[in-house]
Amino acid sequence: MTNQLRPAVRATVVLAALLAIQPALGFAQPAKPAASAAGKTASQTAPPASGQAAAPATAVPAPPVEDPLGRETPRGTFVRFIAAAEAGSLDVAAQYLQWPRRGLEISREEAARQLNYVLNHSYEGSLDSEQLSRNPAGSYSVGQPADREWVGTVVLAGGERLDLLMARLPPQNGIQIWVFSADTVAEIPRMYANSGLGEFERKLPAFLTRARFGEISLWVPFALTGLLLLLYLASRLLLVLVALVIRIVGRLRHHQSVPARWRAWFALSAPTAFLLTVGFHRFFAPLIGIPLLFQALYNRLSILLLIAGVLWWLWRLIDVGAETVRQRLQSEYPRSAQSMYTFGRRILKGAALGLALLLTLGALGFDLSATLAGLGIGGVALAFAAQKTLENIFGGVSVLSDRTIVVGDFCKIGPHSGTVEDVGLRTTQIRTPNRTVVHVPNGSLANLDVENFARRDLFLFNPTIGLRYETSLEQLQRVLADVRQMLHADARVQKETSRARFVKFGAYSLDVEIFAYVKAADHVAFLGIQEELLMHIMAVVKYAGTGLAFPSQTMYVRRDTSEPAHLIAPDATPRGGQA
Repeated sequence: MTNQLRPAVRATVVLAALLAIQPALGFAQPAKPAASAAGKTASQTAPPASGQAAAPATAVPAPPVEDPLGRETPRGTFVRFIAAAEAGSLDVAAQYLQWPRRGLEISREEAARQLNYVLNHSYEGSLDSEQLSRNPAGSYSVGQPADREWVGTVVLAGGERLDLLMARLPPQNGIQIWVFSADTVAEIPRMYANSGLGEFERKLPAFLTRARFGEISLWVPFALTGLLLLLYLASRLLLVLVALVIRIVGRLRHHQSVPARWRAWFALSAPTAFLLTVGFHRFFAPLIGIPLLFQALYNRLSILLLIAGVLWWLWRLIDVGAETVRQRLQSEYPRSAQSMYTFGRRILKGAALGLALLLTLGALGFDLSATLAGLGIGGVALAFAAQKTLENIFGGVSVLSDRTIVVGDFCKIGPHSGTVEDVGLRTTQIRTPNRTVVHVPNGSLANLDVENFARRDLFLFNPTIGLRYETSLEQLQRVLADVRQMLHADARVQKETSRARFVKFGAYSLDVEIFAYVKAADHVAFLGIQEELLMHIMAVVKYAGTGLAFPSQTMYVRRDTSEPAHLIAPDATPRGGQA
C-alpha cells in the first residue's frame, strides 16, 4: 500500500513546489469553487420561524465543474503533465495523452515517460512563453482546426523540427479537456530516439538515472556541475592560446610588447573566462536535459550570472582605463590626476552598477517603464539643481581632454595672468605674478579668451633703437649692416624673418626697427638671449662712431631790435632830424 501511494505523494510534492514558484514562473492558479453546500449561510439553510411567511427560494448557482487533473486549458495540460511525469506518476501522466487508434508498441506509461524526456531535452521554448494558452477555448492557431492547439516545437538530431499539438476532446460529464493529440503521441518513439544525448544517457548507471535529487534525476546536477568546471577550464585554456598567438604574431612582425596592454589582458581574462563559461553552459545545458519545471529558473539564473559577469568585466575595464589615464595625467596634472582617477572611476562604476540593476530587474520580470520614467524625471531635476556644478565638471573634463592648458603653463585667462598650478574638476588654479591664487571656474573657460604663452614656438625680438640726429648717413648705413650681420650669424635667431630697417625720423632720434624671432625653450631663456642681442647692438652703435639718442629739445633764441610804431611818443624828434 505504501509503494502504491508513493507516486501520488511525489505528484503532490511537485504540485506544491510548482505553486510555490508560481509567481516567478508565471503559472496560472486554477480557479477555486465559488461556494460549496457546506458554505451556505444560516439564512439559506435554517427553516423559517413560526408566524413568519416562508421567504421565496433563491436559486443557488451550481459550482463550476473542474477537471481534477487541470486539463481545462492547453497550459494547464502541459504543466500538469510535466509535474506528474517528473514525480514518477506515469499512470497519471498517461491520462494527458490521446492514444492513437492504431496504438503503439509501448505502453501508455512508457509513452508518458518518453514524451517527458523529449520535452526536457528538445523542447524549443519555456514555461514562461505565451505560446501556452491559458484560454479554455485555445488561441486558434493559424493553420489548425478549432479543436487543435499548437503548443511548441521540438528540435531533433540533425535539426529536424516537429510541432507539438493538443486536441480538445468533446465535453464529457460537462467538462471539456485538452490532451496531447494522437498525431503527436504517435511520434513519441521517434522523437525519443532522436532527442538529447541519445545512447550515452541511456547507458549511464541505473542509480544515476533513477535516483532523484529533489524532483530531477541525480545525474543532471552532477552533469551540470561537471560541465561548468570543464567549460571554465576550456575557457581559460582558450584565452591562454589566444595570448600566445598574439605574442607570436607580434614577434614575427617585430612589434614590441607593451606592458600596459598585457596588464589589461590579464585583468580582463578572469571575467572574460567567466562570461565564456556561462555562455557555453547555456548552449550545452539543454543536451543534458534540464526539466522544464526548472528551465525557467535555470534561464533566469544564467541571465543573472551573465549580467554579473558583464558588470565584473566592465569594472575591470574601468579600473584599467582609469589607471592608464591617471598615469598619463600624473606628469602634467599631479594634483588633479588622483582626484580625476577616483571621481571618474566612481562615476563610471556607478553607471555600470545602475545599468546592471535595471537589467536584473528586467530579467526578474519587473516592469521597468515606471522605473525609467522616474529616473528620467529625477535626472532632469538633478540636472537643474546641479547645473553649475555639472557645467564646471564637464568644463574640467573638456580642458583635460583638449589639453588646452597644463600645469606649469603661463597663461592669460580673461583679465588674469599667471602660471597654472592645477586643473581640478571644478576650478583651475592660477598663480599670479603677485603670488596670489585665482580660481577660475572651468565652466567659464569656454566663454573666456585663453592665451597660452607656454605654447609659443618662437619668441618675438622687436626693439626700436633711436640714433642721435648728429649721426651721418655713412654711420647709419654701417649700423644697419652690422646689425643684420649679427642677426644672421646667431643660430638662435630665425634668419628667414629677421630684418633691421630705418623706419622714421623721430622727435629726437633716427629710429631703427629690429624684427626677429628667437628660438628659446621658455620665457626665461628668451630673456637671456634678448639681453645678449641688446648688448651686441650697443657695441655696434658705439663701433660705428655714433650713439643712442635720449629725449632732448633744441631752443634757438634771437633778439629782435625793432620797436612797434605805437610805442613811439608823438612829440619825439626823429633820429637824424632837426629840432
